[in-house]
Amino acid sequence: MTFAKAILAVDGTRAVAAFRVFAEDAERPVEPHGDGIRIGLMTGGLVVEPRGKDTAITIDATDAVGLQLIRDTLVERLAGMGLVPDWQEDLAGKKPGNQALARVAGVTRISPSYSRVVIEGDELGRFAAEPLHFRLLMGPAGAPWPVTGKTGATDWPGGIGQWHRPVYTTREAEPTRQGTRLSFDVFRHDGGRVTTWCDRVGPGDEIALTGPGGSGYPAPVGWLGLVGDETGMPVMARILSALPRDARGAAAIVVPHSEDIQKIPHPDGVTLRWCIRSKGETPMSALAGLPFPESDRYIFFAAERSEAEQARKWLAERGFRKGESRTAAYWAAA
Repeated sequence: MTFAKAILAVDGTRAVAAFRVFAEDAERPVEPHGDGIRIGLMTGGLVVEPRGKDTAITIDATDAVGLQLIRDTLVERLAGMGLVPDWQEDLAGKKPGNQALARVAGVTRISPSYSRVVIEGDELGRFAAEPLHFRLLMGPAGAPWPVTGKTGATDWPGGIGQWHRPVYTTREAEPTRQGTRLSFDVFRHDGGRVTTWCDRVGPGDEIALTGPGGSGYPAPVGWLGLVGDETGMPVMARILSALPRDARGAAAIVVPHSEDIQKIPHPDGVTLRWCIRSKGETPMSALAGLPFPESDRYIFFAAERSEAEQARKWLAERGFRKGESRTAAYWAAA
């Protein structure tokens, strides 16, 4: 567990009351903590305690990644209230806790629609476990990598709006003598910034990632259904490869062309069907073709935003209850 402490120049009693309202509005758990409260957060917790005319705050998380996420969110919310936390440690100019630097080892065009990027570095070990995703940082031309500012939050050169931060899924991560070698697949499309980047980046080039973040593996269940479009293919591949040998279920992955089909290890009890977009198959038609049972089931669907919304309604109409499915929007059509 890691911690960070700060003081807010605001009356403690009022601050505790305000944070309690925030927690209730955000549906976050609140429990007493001394004269103050502790709010449970997605990646840790926040303790708010009165200190006379001031307020003491403590954030905690399991690692530096979670701590940085909490600090970034907290500093942004406090700024909207005209408050700046006075942290006990000097954080200005440091590498954010959720950022990792690496070097490109190679980029390979593995099929008409996908490139595979391999990177190496001594800060990549944490990406081998859950969560499954990370963000690739692409900033304005000539900009340095982000560092933390005096507030402890990430300071984005040129402003965060100038940074492209697409989400990718770790396909494989294995230890090496130099640290960790990590690979991820990029779905190529005309005009895509990362597609262009794949065509010009070369071995030895430095890159930066943040994470890991996002979702993890689905919880164990009697029958698992997976449906992903071109952008969801990497996470479906990661999940399939990690399933226990006795898993049961069905997966359907949509790719543009038959040449984009990959060999993905998966248990014998899980069927894998490749759906070809150029032949008229879609994520929704793939979902409709899943042979799901009436109970002890879970379906994960990842595709374009409007398709994810359609899938959510489709599943509800067929009796899927809360906790039996998840639909994720991986991109949005213009």
